[in-house]
Amino acid sequence: MVAGTPEEISEAFAAAINAGDIEAALALWSEDAAIVGPDGAMVRGREAVEGVLQTLIGNGASVHIELTGLYAAGDAALATGTLRMSVPGHEPYQGDSSIVLYARGADGSWRVAIDAPWGLPRD
Repeated sequence: MVAGTPEEISEAFAAAINAGDIEAALALWSEDAAIVGPDGAMVRGREAVEGVLQTLIGNGASVHIELTGLYAAGDAALATGTLRMSVPGHEPYQGDSSIVLYARGADGSWRVAIDAPWGLPRD
């Protein structure tokens, strides 16, 4: 699965996670992608990202992402939005400070480069 525009990534990612399709979800991430945790710790590389996505899918997570802003320049785009996630047996999570950096690859498709789904850590 590839995204032709940055706007398509959030919808495609949520659909892939909600369908339990790890391959489609992972295809939306660049090889050297990173996830920034709430404490600032980073998960780096596609293999590590795959582990996080497997955990989401394995726990039956349901994800909804709403973009509130998109700022694109050349081959980079910065998105802000709201992440709603629910996992059976846990309180639903809603964060309205999600930040994602997208990058356009040589093949013209857009992928997640850096994802801070809980927003950036505050010192």
